[in-house]
Amino acid sequence: MKGRLRRLFVSYRDYLLIVAPVAAMLLLGALFDLSERLQAFATRHEHWQLDELFPAFCIAGLLYMVLLVGRTRGLRRELRRRRRAESEANQLARFDSLTGLVNRRALVAHIATRGAAIRLGTEISLFMLDLDRFKPVNDTYGHEGGDAVLVTIARRIEQQIGATGLVARLGGDEFACVLEHPAGSQIPIETAEALLALVARPVQLRGGLAEVSASIGLVTCPPGGSEAEEMLRAADFAMYRAKKSGRSSYCVFAAEIEAEMGERAQLELDMHAGIHRGEFVPYFQPIVALASGEMIGFEALARWNHPTRGLIAPDLFIPIAEDAGMIQDLGFAVLRRACIEARQWPQHLTLSVNISPLQLNDPWLPQRILQVLCSTGFAPGRLIVEITETRLVQDIEAARVILVSLRSAGIQIALDDFGTGYASLKHLRELQFNRIKIDRGFVQNMRDDENGQIVRAILSLSEGLGLPVTAEGIETGENAELLTRLGCEYGQGFLYSRAVEAGEALEMACAAHYLGLNAAEAPDAPHAIRRATP
Repeated sequence: MKGRLRRLFVSYRDYLLIVAPVAAMLLLGALFDLSERLQAFATRHEHWQLDELFPAFCIAGLLYMVLLVGRTRGLRRELRRRRRAESEANQLARFDSLTGLVNRRALVAHIATRGAAIRLGTEISLFMLDLDRFKPVNDTYGHEGGDAVLVTIARRIEQQIGATGLVARLGGDEFACVLEHPAGSQIPIETAEALLALVARPVQLRGGLAEVSASIGLVTCPPGGSEAEEMLRAADFAMYRAKKSGRSSYCVFAAEIEAEMGERAQLELDMHAGIHRGEFVPYFQPIVALASGEMIGFEALARWNHPTRGLIAPDLFIPIAEDAGMIQDLGFAVLRRACIEARQWPQHLTLSVNISPLQLNDPWLPQRILQVLCSTGFAPGRLIVEITETRLVQDIEAARVILVSLRSAGIQIALDDFGTGYASLKHLRELQFNRIKIDRGFVQNMRDDENGQIVRAILSLSEGLGLPVTAEGIETGENAELLTRLGCEYGQGFLYSRAVEAGEALEMACAAHYLGLNAAEAPDAPHAIRRATP
């Protein structure tokens, strides 16, 4: 009863503060006969006309009280709107609007709070989940279908974690879970396996069944054993390890992974400094016409000339650069060096460069490339930009805008790793590529019937579309002769040369040009590229 009365008082407090003084004045007037005294005073001073002024003052007081009540009601409405807006802002600051799960900020606060509060004999585990094959769901069923899948997956994860844990959506198709459990138990492993099974169950959509899987990173810490951000980073690193090992798998953060993470962090620091110091340089692998053996150009391949580790291959540093957001700076630094070196080659030789898939997210990419070409004085018509088929399929419309801009500037476009990303014939026709490249995996395993059939199909398709083909990874004369008989125009690989530094590439280019000019006196000139390289 007392609580109800208190709530009523709080609700109508502002009105009571207005009405109470008026009621008090009326009560005092009744007690002391103020109205009769005022009437007698007005009679004694008739010439003051107080009998007319008094009603006017009463009416004005009543009007003022009405206005005050209206103003109070307006202020209360504004206060309710402000509180509602603050509540919504707090909701947006802490929760994901699509799934209703908490966001990264709230997750970090929860880990910090629970990490300090859990008792001895209890551990806290953090699961980082990233969905596999989610992009095709968006492409097939649209963003509405993708959102439905994310909501369904969120509910499944909540069901598995239960009320004792916390589930968060970090953004996109990435989720995180926090779970407390007895120290040394198998609950984290069992939970990870259960989460994999739950995520892998098909999701029923209007247009059909959507199937995804998950890669999970798991880190477990004792009470107060680690900071929230450190746990998130460790779980994220373990998740990437799981993704590399294959889809629908989990990886537990361990000591060796911690050492690898420390080495990776050091490489990130070295990369920041190395880009500015010019440690990233292009190496060049020749591309030849298979029928004649004539060199037609080089492909620039990035190498890191580390001051203490020596020459580092791109397989190691490119993923780090992409994750750390340095791929743009690295890519353009290598492109600039490659264009400067290529200016010294004979004018008929082309320069091929690979564009990272993440660089294609930059709508200003064509303008940045043209700026490099202008600053180095390299002709746009001699540059071939290679885009991977996988990235093309992921976002065809974004790729279309960039490719049209590059082609308008006179730059040639090659579709790299053809046969690995399921590009359609419509894409090949509409985007007007200048050439396609067969992935080295098909070329190196041409003895396998399936790979051999794929290579033949690609060459037959390219002939029908009028697109020249470059075969990567040619290592044996047998493969080179077979590709030539099948009609493949160009090739590159260890059979002709490994990627070499700029000085050796210039010597090869000049030697090949000299032999080309004297082809009549050198009947075996088609094989000069093989003799010119060690």
